[in-house]
Parts: sequence; structure tokens; C-alpha cells
Amino acid sequence: MIIIFLLFTFFSLLSIIGYGVIFNKIFLKDFKNLNLGLVGFCGLLFLCGISYFTHLFTPHNFTHNLIIFIFGVLSFIFFYRKKIILIKKEYIFILLLLLIGIFIGKTHDDFGYYHLPNSLHFSENKLEFGLGNLNHGFKHHSSIFYLYSLFYLPIIKFYLFNVINFFFLIFSTFYLYGNIDDDLKKKKFDYTSLIKTIFLILFISIFNRIGDYGVDIPGQLVVGIFICLIIDLVEKKNLAKQTYLDSIILIMSLLVFLITIKTYFILYVIFPLMIILISSQRKKLLTNFIFSKSFVFLTSVIVLFTIINISATGCVVYPVKNLCFPDFFSWGLNLETINYLSTWYEIWSKAGAGPDFRESDPLIYIQGVNWFSNWIDKYFFTKVSDFLSAIFLGIIITVIVFRKNLSVNLRFKKNIILIYMGILFLTFIWFFKFPSLRYGGSILIISLLVIPFCFLLNIKKNLNLMKQFKILLIISILIFNLKNISRINKEFNYSAAGYFKSFPLFHIENVDFSETLINNEKVYVVKGMCWATPSPCMRNADRKTEIKYGYKIYLNN
Repeated sequence: MIIIFLLFTFFSLLSIIGYGVIFNKIFLKDFKNLNLGLVGFCGLLFLCGISYFTHLFTPHNFTHNLIIFIFGVLSFIFFYRKKIILIKKEYIFILLLLLIGIFIGKTHDDFGYYHLPNSLHFSENKLEFGLGNLNHGFKHHSSIFYLYSLFYLPIIKFYLFNVINFFFLIFSTFYLYGNIDDDLKKKKFDYTSLIKTIFLILFISIFNRIGDYGVDIPGQLVVGIFICLIIDLVEKKNLAKQTYLDSIILIMSLLVFLITIKTYFILYVIFPLMIILISSQRKKLLTNFIFSKSFVFLTSVIVLFTIINISATGCVVYPVKNLCFPDFFSWGLNLETINYLSTWYEIWSKAGAGPDFRESDPLIYIQGVNWFSNWIDKYFFTKVSDFLSAIFLGIIITVIVFRKNLSVNLRFKKNIILIYMGILFLTFIWFFKFPSLRYGGSILIISLLVIPFCFLLNIKKNLNLMKQFKILLIISILIFNLKNISRINKEFNYSAAGYFKSFPLFHIENVDFSETLINNEKVYVVKGMCWATPSPCMRNADRKTEIKYGYKIYLNN
């Protein structure tokens, strides 16, 4: 089975890259030999758009997915033979050295709750309305679930789902390594290269537990690349007009992808707005972008994303009360439920609730800074302090390795400071609204610490720093592997949950469920999490359904 698992993983990677090159050929004009990491992310975005569109008309079953899968692999082979795809040998070594990360026994705590059930539902049914009424978890939509559903394939079934998360780390690593390697070979290693270097070693060494990614860490990895693209664009001078426009298209593509992963990433729109603001040709730039093929595609993805959001909950953006319309959509969640859940997410992120406790007066607790002291005690001195220690350790190791090539250099660059102010602004919103690392906090804290550190340093020019860089890369990969070896050893020995009994496949709970009928159609009722229960999976069968224009609607009773 391990050979089959690895083969599916390998060909899935090729398929995604194949779609990335197609995206590049359709929407970008001046990008030749585009960084392989960006090709991968473009491939994921393109597949996201395909997934949204086809799900309107058909389930993502084996036939549907095999067609998409094989077409992507064939595209890769075609473009590779045409030498459009260039793969550095180092990429292969990095992939192999990080491959231990895909061997997962214990999945994310929410995997059996709504990640797996959502994805399986999309694989077994075309678009349905009112899924949020079946289970609380079905209220949460992320494009990652739609990507999962595309890789529901014969033989391997749903065991590639966590591998998709692994690809987010791989593409981030490819992007950062490729940029740094190019700078080193051209002897143009500067503070932007140093930012990417520290991002790279932190991404590999901190985000090492692929099974714990959920849908939050993949988005934060994309944010890291997004920020690097923004910094590169404002730093580069005298770019050709088409190159500049293609850079904007890539930035906007990553932004749209981020919004589909988690809607709170919409706040990152401030960075493209900053670029337009500081551009001397903003009117022409906007005109060229709005009348481009990429604008049509990205707008279509957002429209489809909105339709899918509405189909689940009756909300354009869940759980924002003012964007929910239960009186208009018969399946829409009532506003009392929306208010309750919105408050619950904030209470939880401010350490006011957990599996076994909850503040007695939560509405008072989340007001102002009432929550701060408790958050410091229960969250900061556990999760955040450990995270900060890891970042500072990464910075210290970098200084030690590059010590002979660094000097302090106070500089003032208006554009970079503007970008940094944007990061501070987002951090302020994050801290006072949802101060949990998983809700975008990890990448904000990394950026807040790493960017000024690199900004205030001067790197001696025209030196060969490849050796120092490779030392840092080896250290981070070593940390990644040691942590994963320790994790796998624990999972092998944690027999209570049966982890790794299906090695190399992740653990799936066997859930008891009962069959019943609603309008003469089978539904499957569970008491807890759905896991791999056939769809539609729900906690109670006290639901009414109707069919309109061939689409099933689960009404809000």
C-alpha cells in the first residue's frame, strides 16, 4: 500500500503543476520559467475554480476526478517535454527529505467533524442547499474541502486529502528556495533575500505537523508568499509594464485564493490597494487589469465562492449577521444562531471557552480587554510563548550562521514601512477580535518580527553565501524530520485510538450510524462526528427537504 500511496502523491503533485502551467499560459504573458512554487499555487487556484464550477452540475466522483487528474498529469508531461517546466534537482531532494510529513496517523481535531464529511459530501453529491442545517460543521466552507474532493480517487479514496495540505508547504518551500537560490547565484542576496531565508526555515521547522494543518495553516503559508511578492514588487525598479501587470495578477490571484480558503483573509486587500496607491501609473494599471482575462477568471471564482457560501447557510459571508438573509433564502440559518456562533468563535479565540470550560458571562468577557488577563494566562504562556521562542530561535540561528556577513544599517524605505504598517494594522484587528494563532496570527507575528530584523541589517555584497544558506536549510529540514519521527513514534504507540494501524494511511474512526428516510431518500444519522459516514450525514433526521430545478434543499425548520 505504501507504494500506491506514494505513487498517487507523486502524480497528484505533477497534476497540480500541470494545471499551474496552464494558468500561466492563459493569464500571464511575460512570465517565462515562472518559479515552480508559484506554478503550484496557481495550479491549486485553477483547480479550485474548476471544482467550484463543476460542482454546480455534478458530484466529484471517481469518473469526474480521474478525468481532471489525468489531464493535469498529461499537461505536465507535455509542458515538461517542451522545456516550459524547469525543475531544479534541489526541489526533488527537498521533496524527498520532507516526505515523512505525509505519513499521518492522527489528523486535525476537526478532520472527522467537518473537513472529511464536507469533502465526501461534495464527492457524492452535486451542489445542495442548506447543508448548514444538517450539522454545525457543514456551515464552514473552505476551498480546501473542494480541492480535497477533487483528489477522491479510485483505490486511494480519501487518503490523499492531507497530502494536499503537504503540497502547500512544498510549494511555499519551492518558491522561497527558488528565489533565494537565484539571488545567491547572481550575488544579489539582500535584506529581501534574508526575509525569505528566515521565512523558509521557520515554515519548515515550525509548521511540521501536516496532520494539524486544518484549513488555517495552508492559508497562512500562502500569506507568507503573498507578502514576499508584495515586498519584491515595491522594491524592484524599472520593471517592464507587462512584467509589472503580471506581478499584480499573481498577487491578486493569491488574494482570491486566500479569500476562498478563509474569508477573513479579505482584509489583505489593503496590500494591493497600497501598490495601486504608490504606483505612478495607477489608472493604466487598473484599466489593464480590469480588462484582462485574469480579472474575468478571478471574478468568476469569487462569484462561485459566494454562491457556495449562500448555498450552505444563506450567508454571503458566514457568520457575519449583516450578510445573512434567512428571510430571503428558505434554507438560511436564523439570525439568533448566527449571533450565537459568531460570539462563540470570539469567546473561544479569547480563551474564554474550551472543551471542558466556559466563562459564566461570555458577552461581558469579550468586551474591551476584559479577556486579556485570562488570555495571557491560558493562551499566551502556552501557545504564543512557545511560538515566539521558535521564531526567536530561528532568528538567532540565522544571525550565528551569517554573523560574518551582517552589519547594522539603519535605513528608511517608505514603501517597505508602508507595507509594515499594513501588517501592524492587520495584527491589531486580529488581536482585538480573534487572537488565536490559527486565525491568521502565526504569519502576522512572524512578519512583525522578521521584517524589521532584516530591514535593519546590511548584507555584504558580492559574497558567496550559498554555504551559509544550505546550513540553515539543512538545520530546518533536520528539525522537521526529528519532530516527525517523534510524532510517528507516539502515534505508533498510542494504541487507544488505533493510530497507524492502517499505515501509511491516516486513522479513521468507525462511526455508528442509522439509516432513515426523508422524502423517501436515505439519510444517515450519527450521534457525534460524521467521519467517513455516507452522505448526507446529520445529527437528527427532523428535517424537511424539497427539490427545486433538480437541486435538493434542506430547509431550516
